[in-house]
Amino acid sequence: MIKKWIFILFAVVLLTPVAALAQHSSKAAEAKPTNSKDSKASPKAVTLSGQISLDGRTLVGLENDIWTVSNPSVLAGREGQQVLVKCQVYLDKNEIHVFSVNTAPAGVKSFSNKSDSAFRR
Repeated sequence: MIKKWIFILFAVVLLTPVAALAQHSSKAAEAKPTNSKDSKASPKAVTLSGQISLDGRTLVGLENDIWTVSNPSVLAGREGQQVLVKCQVYLDKNEIHVFSVNTAPAGVKSFSNKSDSAFRR
């Protein structure tokens, strides 16, 4: 019984550095940008609240943050409305790529905070 536990402990000690090395190399591959356009993009989709401009090309947040929309066709027909958009943020260009749009419920106030962890890079 003791020999079995010694063998298991020995195997764990030998395999731990191998697992750590495999994780390190995969994180290094993820850290390398594939192209310069995505280098400053937020890694996760973010939900922003704001009003769509009358021309449908920008989103004005509740704190008067102005975001240029890279795909304004998604916002067609919602000009001037309060909306919640799920998007990917490009901080270097102050631009967003919208994935989905929902009309903001009346009375609900949500906003983006640029110091939030979703915007850090």
